[in-house]
Amino acid sequence: MWILGLTGAMGAGKSTLAKYFRLMGVPVHCADRAIHSLLRKDIDIQQKIKFLWPEVFFNGKIDRSLLGDRVLSSPSDLAQLEEILYPKLAKQQKEFLLKNQKHKAKFVVLDVPLLFEVGLDRYCHYVILASAPLFLRKLRVLSRKGMAFQKFQDFESHQLNDAQRRKRADFMIPCGREKGSALKRIREILYMLSQKSSPKWQGRWPTNFKREPYGQGNRFRHGNNRV
Repeated sequence: MWILGLTGAMGAGKSTLAKYFRLMGVPVHCADRAIHSLLRKDIDIQQKIKFLWPEVFFNGKIDRSLLGDRVLSSPSDLAQLEEILYPKLAKQQKEFLLKNQKHKAKFVVLDVPLLFEVGLDRYCHYVILASAPLFLRKLRVLSRKGMAFQKFQDFESHQLNDAQRRKRADFMIPCGREKGSALKRIREILYMLSQKSSPKWQGRWPTNFKREPYGQGNRFRHGNNRV
């Protein structure tokens, strides 16, 4: 089973690429969707957040916009929130992988915005980067409900930039105005991998994630012998 990491900056086109993978029958696990679901449904997570930041609750529910405003301005608060969320995200990802290995899926995609920042690229066979010009990403992101330019900049400041991502990805797919070329590139990647023997996933997956400095040297990528 080929484990493909999908990543990219805000507004780069990850969701579009994930949709194309699904249309082609490839299972996709979206970290953002999983996090949103945990914030909405997980009582344990809600209680921990309420203890730390009661002001982010509105009508008894977590207001993700308020929560974002609160933690993006404080690296220590952001680290605390990630420490609360990431163990359960990691568990869901592993369950997703186990389920699809059992169903003998040939490919799976893990859509993770912070794939490199938390070291998950090491557990993927290949990494696909969604990329779009900054002006286009701004247009897309600022059109979202509750988004403002300062918040966009705050998100960007906590992530690798596009040039850094390009150095570490195996495939880069431009996601500008022309969507047909992105779909064609996905088909090419899947065809290329389908000509190889599908690797057996050994069940290796972290129980938690933590942002880590990404040094100048390359890191071993699990299953791909990339050094």
